[in-house]
Amino acid sequence: MPITRRTLWLIRHAKADNPMLGQPDAQRQLAPRGLADVQRLTSHLAQYSPAPPQWIWVSPATRTRQTAELLADLWQSPVISDPSLYLAQALTLLDCLKGTPDDCSGAALIGHNPGISDLMHSLVREENRHDIGADMPTLGLVRLAFMGDWPELRPGCCGVEEYFHPNGKFKC
Repeated sequence: MPITRRTLWLIRHAKADNPMLGQPDAQRQLAPRGLADVQRLTSHLAQYSPAPPQWIWVSPATRTRQTAELLADLWQSPVISDPSLYLAQALTLLDCLKGTPDDCSGAALIGHNPGISDLMHSLVREENRHDIGADMPTLGLVRLAFMGDWPELRPGCCGVEEYFHPNGKFKC
């Protein structure tokens, strides 16, 4: 059986509004700047993007779902909300990704810091660490690639294909 090339998109949700008095953190919506950043990212991806992910994992928080919905419109990909992803640590995120369906060659995960940044640093090969930032900013995106099946995803197995920073820096 041939080894499959997989693409993984790790994305931190876009900039959210500050919490209002008494508002649960999970209900915070995207700020106007966050919405503008997502529009700029979708414009970039529409012009350049390789094959889109066929599956988008997302935390149930409002800000991650809003980010995911805008990307899903572009990618025509289903959005799967998993309660365990809300403010999750890197190992929880990794366990979730290992459950991606076998027929998906590409998947995305939209989450929160510090878990999403920790996962990014864990998965990237040592020689590619200079290609990514210390912490993923709001609406930071890294597109990674590895060979194998989703359950084989592990620390140090991914190469960096693209890094997006919302201030306009793109690395490919």
